[in-house]
Amino acid sequence: MKKSLKNTVLLALAMSLSFCSKNDDDNTGNDSVTRVQNPALMKELTASPEGWKLTYVSPDDSFGGYNFLMKFDDQGKVTMLSDLSATATPTTSGYSTQEEGRGLVLSFIGNNQIHRLADALQGAASIAHTGKVYQFLYTGKEGNNLKFQNLLLGNNASVVFQPATAADWSRTPALYKNIAPLSNNASHYYLKVSPTTGSPTTYPIEFTNRVLSLKNTPSKIATSATENGIAFHRAFTLGGQPFNELKRVENSNPPTYRTTVNGVTAELFYSLLSPDDYNSDDYQHINTQIEALAINTQVMKKYEYLTEAFYQDVLRVDATTDLYMVMMTFSGTVCQIEIGHNFEENNLSFISVNAKYELKNKRLYFTETDGTLTVDNEDLWNDPKNKAVLEQAKRALNRIYELGNQGYYVKKLDLSIRPFATNPIYFFQSYEHPQYAFLTWGQ
Repeated sequence: MKKSLKNTVLLALAMSLSFCSKNDDDNTGNDSVTRVQNPALMKELTASPEGWKLTYVSPDDSFGGYNFLMKFDDQGKVTMLSDLSATATPTTSGYSTQEEGRGLVLSFIGNNQIHRLADALQGAASIAHTGKVYQFLYTGKEGNNLKFQNLLLGNNASVVFQPATAADWSRTPALYKNIAPLSNNASHYYLKVSPTTGSPTTYPIEFTNRVLSLKNTPSKIATSATENGIAFHRAFTLGGQPFNELKRVENSNPPTYRTTVNGVTAELFYSLLSPDDYNSDDYQHINTQIEALAINTQVMKKYEYLTEAFYQDVLRVDATTDLYMVMMTFSGTVCQIEIGHNFEENNLSFISVNAKYELKNKRLYFTETDGTLTVDNEDLWNDPKNKAVLEQAKRALNRIYELGNQGYYVKKLDLSIRPFATNPIYFFQSYEHPQYAFLTWGQ
C-alpha cells in the first residue's frame, strides 16, 4: 500500500515537471545554448555590429507597434532593450537558429524583453502571446534588412529586422515616455481635428495596445513611439488629409501631440473634463454670481483637478515650500490677481497685479496688464530670506495672466471642499495649455 502511494506521488511529480514551459524558466537565458545552430542564419544575425531594431506591430491594427533592439552573439545569446518600459538596462537570454522542414527558424529561448509582450498587451492580443514560443521563419534579405514570417500569430505576418545604431540603444528608453502617457491616461485624451475653414471636430478616444481609436467611429490606427511623439503604422486620414505622425509639443506635460498637414491640424490633448463640459455658461457666473475665487495650495493639491503642471510651475517654491494661496477678485472689467503667502509666525501677506478681463467664447480671458506689482508689506516681501518666495510669487502672477491670454475654460463642479464646504467649486483649465488646470472656491 505504501509502495503504491509512493509510486503515485512520484508519477504526479514527474507529470507536473513535464508541463513546465521552457519560456517560463527565467534562468534559461543564463545557460549555454547547446543546440546545433544554423551557421548561415547565425552569420546574418551577428553581422550587424550594433544589432537589429524591430517594430513589432500587427498588420490588422489589433495591436500597435512595440520597439525592440536585439544584439546576437555567436554563443547563442541575445541582448535586448525595448520601449515596453523606461528601463535603460538591457536583458540577455538565449536564442536558436534551426533548420526545419519549413526553413530556417529563429527561436527566442528563456525570458527576455519580447516575452513581456504578453503582459503589456490586453485581451485577445495578450492571449495570443501568452505561453507561446516566439519563433520567426527567415524569408531572406531585403537590402540590409532581414525579413521573417511571424510563426507566433499564424497569420503570415512579416517582421523586419533593420540594422541598429549605437544611438538607437541610447534613445530607445525615451520612446516609452512619449507613448506611456497615452496608454495610462487615455480616458482623459481627446483628438481635435481643425480644418482650414469651419469649426474643429473633437473625438473622445480609446488607446488600447497602442491602437488609437476614435470613439463612435470605425476609425482606428496602430501607432508606435518615436523620438518626436507617435507615428502611425500607415497614413491616417483626418480632415481629408493623410497624417503619418503626431509630434509631441515641447514642454507639454501631460503631453500634447500636434501636427498640421495642408492646413488641417490634428491634436491629441489632455483634459480632465470632456470638452462637452465647456459648452456650459458657467464662465458667466464671474462677477455675477461670484466676485472672488480662491485657491489654498495645501487643500487643493490633493485633488486631481489641480494638475501637476500647474502646481509645479505656479504654486511650488521648492521641495519644502509652496505658495500659500491664490485669489482672483473681479470688479467691473478688472481682475486683481493676488498671491498670498503665510510667512513665519502666521504672517499672511499678499502681492498682486491687476489685469483687464473679458468673458467670451465660453472662456475667461485676461487681455492686458501694466505689470505693476502691489504688496501689502514691502519689508516682509523684500526680506532677503524670502527671496525665493518673492521670485516664485512674481512668476505665478505672470503665469496665471499669460495662461489667460488665450482663455480659461470654466466649469462649476459638484464638489464640496472643506473648510469652506458650502462655497461653490469652480474648475479652470487653460485653453492653450490644457495640462494647466486648477480648482477654486467661489465667493
